[in-house]
Amino acid sequence: MALVSIAALSVGPAAQADVAGDRALSAASKCQSGPWYPDYSYTFGSPYSFTAGKTRVRHAQLRLSDMNSAFVSTKWPGMTIWLERTDGRVCGPKKVVSQGDGTYLATVRYLSNPGHGVRVCIKYRTGDTRCGKWKKE
Repeated sequence: MALVSIAALSVGPAAQADVAGDRALSAASKCQSGPWYPDYSYTFGSPYSFTAGKTRVRHAQLRLSDMNSAFVSTKWPGMTIWLERTDGRVCGPKKVVSQGDGTYLATVRYLSNPGHGVRVCIKYRTGDTRCGKWKKE
């Protein structure tokens, strides 16, 4: 009987609300966990990655698992970054965070792309958006 009451406590309304919130967050961002095995990252050059003034955006891919990630380094607060796939799936957005030295950073990972193109996009606090070229497999 003790096991039954413990199980009942763990799936009570509060626990169900936490699980529902986690599921909603995962469903909204569609990011995936990385591979469980060692993999190595390759950063794509232009036009998949780009630099605009004081903002550097890098699009990288884990070579064995085809998982994509993106990184932004900027001097501008309020910027967001995300990965998007040609079928509409999105990983992110994630807002840049101050490093305390006038630099703002953010990383989003991972989004797989077998059979789909993936690109990295940023949105400035002004609302302007810029994206790299679609990287197709």
